[in-house]
Amino acid sequence: MIRLLRRMKIVLLATIMFVMGCAKDIEGMSVEEQSIHHSDRYADDKARDKSRKPLDILRFSGVTQGQVVIDLLGGGGYYSELFNYIVGEQGKVYLQNNSLFLRFSQEELATRLDGARLKNVVRIDSEFADMKLPADVDLIFIGLSYHDIYVPREDPVITANRAEFFAQVTAALKPGGALLIIDHAAEPGTGIDTTAKLHRIDEDWARQDIESAGFEFEAALDVLRNPDDNYQLDIWKKGIMRKTDRFIHLYRKPDVAATAGVIDAL
Repeated sequence: MIRLLRRMKIVLLATIMFVMGCAKDIEGMSVEEQSIHHSDRYADDKARDKSRKPLDILRFSGVTQGQVVIDLLGGGGYYSELFNYIVGEQGKVYLQNNSLFLRFSQEELATRLDGARLKNVVRIDSEFADMKLPADVDLIFIGLSYHDIYVPREDPVITANRAEFFAQVTAALKPGGALLIIDHAAEPGTGIDTTAKLHRIDEDWARQDIESAGFEFEAALDVLRNPDDNYQLDIWKKGIMRKTDRFIHLYRKPDVAATAGVIDAL
């Protein structure tokens, strides 16, 4: 009996030390790392981390505590949850979907937001014509759905008007705000020729398109590149799904007032 009690004591002490060690490790992590290792994250989300490289993307986004983020066409909210942990109580994450995206994300979305689980996330269900986006936003994140504005649909409600779309994105962002886009790369030089069929978009064409909408290209990140991708395959094809060649671009809405101030000071 005494020997058993001693063993139980050793196990208990080891458990306490392990828990304290984990807590200490997390405290020493960056805010992005803490969001990845947050104890409330679902196992399914953690399983997706390997193919999505969220730590690299969160760092690349530059999002910090207290900021306001829009996860545009955010589906089930995988990234919204991570942004939620970073911006904290002083910040806000708006998770927007239209009726098309809700068809395949409704269940996951309901589970993720059940019981105000993510206290800094606000759900927005809205259509392309009026996305009901808040103003003065620090970052708009569009993960794997920018190409969807160039996919024609039979239902006009879920068909985007490019000019209206970018006008709303521009109005929502504060001057100097960021636009972060991840999307499936198409064969170089094809523009949007295969977008409707394969749900891919030519990277160079996308950059020109976004710059022509008034945004300044800032940087690219290559952590989701796959040189072995077959650009002729639909992104949902078995064997390539979640393994496509994906480009990551960061753009900035020009801060006209700040630029004018610098010029005046010269």
